[in-house]
Amino acid sequence: MKSIIDLILKQHSYIAEEKVQLDSIGFYKHSDKNIASYFLINNVDCREFEQNEKLMKLALEKLERDYSISDDSQNETIKMIIQKSFDNNQEASQIDKNTSAIYLIQFSDMKNLNLHRNLIYAIEESPNYFKRYIIPYTETQLTVLQSTIENYEGRGIADILSDIANNEDEYYKLLEGKNIGSVYELVIRLFSKVPFLQYKFKADPTPLSIESDISQKITDDIEKYHNLIKHGNCTLEQLLEIENDLEVDDQKLEKELNRLLGGVK
Repeated sequence: MKSIIDLILKQHSYIAEEKVQLDSIGFYKHSDKNIASYFLINNVDCREFEQNEKLMKLALEKLERDYSISDDSQNETIKMIIQKSFDNNQEASQIDKNTSAIYLIQFSDMKNLNLHRNLIYAIEESPNYFKRYIIPYTETQLTVLQSTIENYEGRGIADILSDIANNEDEYYKLLEGKNIGSVYELVIRLFSKVPFLQYKFKADPTPLSIESDISQKITDDIEKYHNLIKHGNCTLEQLLEIENDLEVDDQKLEKELNRLLGGVK
């Protein structure tokens, strides 16, 4: 899942900080140094204990504990490691208020997410340090999403995700809880949890007017007749004048004229 988040962050000009080397944690800064906006990406594989509330709680609280507290006085905290990646001490001292954390939580069965609704809410609403956004997913969802992305060529990740989200049938299924664990559910969750990711609304094409529809369907040699008689006030002389300018099959022209003149009074 981290690879998907990498694509999203990269498209929005966030770059992974190489100085922050941690097993399950990634830290991203905006490419514009004047923009004080940072992201912590926290990967949590909870498949072995996704039905155990106690172990789940410990796993989700680990980032906050390790962020400011070290189990070993010889080791640096996550916050200390991040601060050392800044050249400006003032900027480094303000990372808490400018940082958001995205928790990528892998489940085996998305139905088990319901067992931890209150815990997830408590983690996301914690006032300590950084803002938090929790994105649960399964291996199946991730595989389908990666495969879908690979089928697009030359499209940005936001456009691809918007295309997937632009599915009215899947939307109503989601409202009814009929597509739990689908790639559509994951994509909608990405839009709701990644702060800067914006859904690109795909408006339905404007319906053609009757006049435009007719113009597209009739042949070029008939369109001049159509334009002349559509208001119902043309004369026979005007029709004959157009006929002299066209090289058309006489029988075809007569048949079409009779059809069109049927409504002219």
